[in-house]
Amino acid sequence: MNNRKADNRIFLLLFAVLAAAGAALRFFRFGMVPAGLNQDEASIGYDAYCLATWGMDRNGYHWPVYPISWGSGGGSPLLDYLVTLSTALFGKNIYSLRLVPALLGSLTPPLLALLPFAVPQNAEQNSEASGSLRQFFSLAILFPAVVNPWHLMMSRWTLDANILPFFLTLSVLSFLHAAASTVRRLPKYLLSAFCFALCTWSYGSATLVVPLALVLIGICCVRNGRMTLRELFLSALIFVLTLSPLILFFAVNLSGRGPIETPWFSVPVLTASRSVFSSGSELLSLILNNIRYLIIFFTVGAERDELYCNVLPGFAQMYRFTFPLTLGGIFLSVRRMQKKHPEDTIFVILTGCTAVFSLFIELDINRMTMLLVPFLYFQALALQALWQKKKAAAVAVCALILCGALLFTHDYFGERYRELACSDGFFMPGYAEAAQAAAATAGDGKQIVSTYTRVAAPFVVALYATGTPPEEFRDTVVWKDETAEFRIASAFSDFVFGLPEDLSGIDLDRQVLILHQSELDGFPGIEAAEITAYGDFALVRKP
Repeated sequence: MNNRKADNRIFLLLFAVLAAAGAALRFFRFGMVPAGLNQDEASIGYDAYCLATWGMDRNGYHWPVYPISWGSGGGSPLLDYLVTLSTALFGKNIYSLRLVPALLGSLTPPLLALLPFAVPQNAEQNSEASGSLRQFFSLAILFPAVVNPWHLMMSRWTLDANILPFFLTLSVLSFLHAAASTVRRLPKYLLSAFCFALCTWSYGSATLVVPLALVLIGICCVRNGRMTLRELFLSALIFVLTLSPLILFFAVNLSGRGPIETPWFSVPVLTASRSVFSSGSELLSLILNNIRYLIIFFTVGAERDELYCNVLPGFAQMYRFTFPLTLGGIFLSVRRMQKKHPEDTIFVILTGCTAVFSLFIELDINRMTMLLVPFLYFQALALQALWQKKKAAAVAVCALILCGALLFTHDYFGERYRELACSDGFFMPGYAEAAQAAAATAGDGKQIVSTYTRVAAPFVVALYATGTPPEEFRDTVVWKDETAEFRIASAFSDFVFGLPEDLSGIDLDRQVLILHQSELDGFPGIEAAEITAYGDFALVRKP
């Protein structure tokens, strides 16, 4: 018994140390890595600032049930309102903008590590050996999750896909807790249904994958005796009720009628339609390419053509050398499904539904986010099996993961990642500060002319940086194409985006420039200008 108590203390100590290390990695150099601001997080931040300050988004909708953002969507209602809350509490800054993903990202690994303790037990599993095995399985999920490159990177900047792992983990945990219960099970299943609905609110791809997966999971659990038909029906009802505003939004947009606007909420209408699905003659080619992508993703990890937002070349999503654990875990999980293990049923179905969904869309790593949590589970399952057969091999694998983590953190928090992230204009370090300084110093009547070199949708970064009121934005905006899938502004207020072809027409008496550092050499009249550097950009004005 004393040995058991000592083992429990060691387990709790390791659990606490790893959980604290995970939080430290997600908050280390918080707001500085990645350096700069991405256009998608600027879009989320600006809408959140408008909602927190004026109660409307940039499109003029009061408390929209779904943000239309770029015109065709592109945002998550759940993330938008969570960032609205953090902005209301802590003001408009990079820290309040990135707080939600960092906080939820810190909580996800310890939540994942609770999964083994929520799994239903049978009589033979209540042994002391089973308790030790659960503790090892908990640490086998926690450790890879803490140092996982994909999850670590997505926890440090703001995008709707980046909060999905937390809500998916919470949903699975609540479902397993309900399945393990013998009394008052219905309220726990209803809570689980609510959590799964939050997954759907958190990211677009979950809108289709989660309902399909839940139908299959519900059928399996009813057949296995884990859930009654009454529990299934009432859980489905809670799920649909939680999604009712989202269903109303889709119904309004499909009907072709105008928006619904009240003082308390709005149901916006998209300015352009958007679909990630392909059809017609391109469909077969897309499916073949996506099959190839999935094979790579499930093995060594896809890196080619991926943006550097959530991928650091050389490390892939899960460290390249860990794919035998992933594939071995999938094999073990499919076998365990036959023994009616609910956790394996959930993760195998989620993986299968995501893979099928992925065949018909234009793929990138963000649309594969649903696979992160199942992959971590599969790796832990394989690591547990390895531990039972040959402990030295399991320790060696953990040591390799630790070495990979040390190399990854060295590159990610060092200059290598900064150079990669800046090379395609994805985070634009210094642009927001340059835009804010330009607005503050330009003075009345001066035009602010911005470069388009190594920037993407600079107008929305300028909007967030300057805190422009939404009415002023809508009154002054000039769209490149108002009906485009992603509406991009060519001008608003005093800002004009894009340098003129004839640079000799630049007049610093009437204009202030925001240039990329690479454009300074040889720029007409630059010798007589006052230049203030802001990261990769510079503010150019008359002395």
